[in-house]
Amino acid sequence: MPEVWIPWVAGLFGLALGSFLNVCTLRWPVGQSVVRPPSRCPGCDTPISPRDNVPVVGWLLLRGRCRTCRAPISVQYPLVELCSAVIWAGSAWMWGLEWEALRAALFLTILLGIAVSDARFYIIPDEFSLGGAALGLALAFAPGGIRPTSAVVGAVTGFVGFWLVGILGTWLVRRTNPQRLEQAFDTHDEQRADPTVQGRVARLRRPSVRAGILAGVAAITGLLWTTTGAGAGLTALAALLGGVAILLAWAESFDEATFEAERDSAREAADEGVAQEAPASALGGGDIRMMALVGAFLGPAGVLLTTLGGSVLALVAAIPLTLVFRQLIPLGIFLAYAGAATWLWGDALIAWYRAFAGF
Repeated sequence: MPEVWIPWVAGLFGLALGSFLNVCTLRWPVGQSVVRPPSRCPGCDTPISPRDNVPVVGWLLLRGRCRTCRAPISVQYPLVELCSAVIWAGSAWMWGLEWEALRAALFLTILLGIAVSDARFYIIPDEFSLGGAALGLALAFAPGGIRPTSAVVGAVTGFVGFWLVGILGTWLVRRTNPQRLEQAFDTHDEQRADPTVQGRVARLRRPSVRAGILAGVAAITGLLWTTTGAGAGLTALAALLGGVAILLAWAESFDEATFEAERDSAREAADEGVAQEAPASALGGGDIRMMALVGAFLGPAGVLLTTLGGSVLALVAAIPLTLVFRQLIPLGIFLAYAGAATWLWGDALIAWYRAFAGF
């Protein structure tokens, strides 16, 4: 195959994988199979025909509506597909037919799935976190990249480190304010149904607002592409497409049916003794298991950088989320972005710090 075609072929594969990723982010958090039943309209339950299920193209031909009942289909779905396509095309463009390209594409795609799931359901499925960690450990034996020992140490460090933070944080909060955690979750549920909050979120779903956001994505990507090169342009495009998809997935979480499905799933999991999220904890169990994934791909140093970066991003985002929407922060979103940044620039940042510190 001519080298110039490699990113295009990888992008097409990423486009198809993004379509499957949409299914995973919708079904895994609520304990449903990603195989059965086939994809169907959430409004009328009509199965989606193969011609309408073509990534991005199907959504465009249908003009974002179900062919049968004309119910709107969220633009989140083609955005996730496009973001996945850019991730795979960009990885192939940067690393070619190397194992590092496969590792990058898989890691970033899993992080995208985690962020979308956490935004919509406040749940990080184990299929993404633990399944991804196992994949990262297996790929550590491939040529190049992280060593197997670093992958194992990183996975253990990420899991145990965040587990200790969760245990100590919960203990500290209960010592200082015994009812604080339960009150926070109850307040979060009540404010989600507040008409004022619902109205603010509804603005995010307006066609004019979505069009403006996408126009901004195109403008920023074009500016970076022309001024700094294709690498920066592809990185920005993936980050922005993923960001808009995550924002829309978060807005969808305010839908009553979605919210009830998430709560029912959490109760059923708790009854079976396999709950993915602690009902009242300072740190969600999904975040803890997610850091095992990060460590398996990035090693112990990557765990530290991802933790620092995710904490800073979450702290910055806490201001608008708290003041405008009065909602708890889905930490997995910010850890996912920090993990992606660490994959791309972590080595350069560590090298800069060593030079700055003189060792």
